[in-house]
Amino acid sequence: MRSVAVVVLSALAFACGSSLPHPTYAPQATSSLVLVDQAPPPARVEVVPARPSELAVWVDGEWIWRHGRWAWLTGRWVTPPPGAVFSAWVFVRGADGRLWSAPGAWRDASGGVLDLKPLAMASVEAGVVVDADGTAETTGPILHDRPHPAQPESPVER
Repeated sequence: MRSVAVVVLSALAFACGSSLPHPTYAPQATSSLVLVDQAPPPARVEVVPARPSELAVWVDGEWIWRHGRWAWLTGRWVTPPPGAVFSAWVFVRGADGRLWSAPGAWRDASGGVLDLKPLAMASVEAGVVVDADGTAETTGPILHDRPHPAQPESPVER
């Protein structure tokens, strides 16, 4: 399971190249994975605001599993402290077919989770999300602040 998460995260980090300054990425911790009922919908389109400072890095928006459905957490500009790394959100299917997701997280040099306040956030249209088959997806709200997660069920304990 851990190797799947690292591969997915690595592919995501390299595939999302752009002219925006992004944080230093680190693999997502396997212990951060939570069991989910369904795959996330397609990403929402975000309008990125102007960079608020030379030290700011852009963190893309992400789907977060919340109250039994997906909610969109908008992208944001943040100023990471020295040595901080970002573990981007990840979605994986286990060998047994179960679905797992982990929200993006900032970590300090010792691996502790940081709560960074955004300097500026993307604007996102709250319209219907349609999947590749043309089916409308039922999603949760658009979030402008990260909810405090409950203790996750870890695939390592299974």
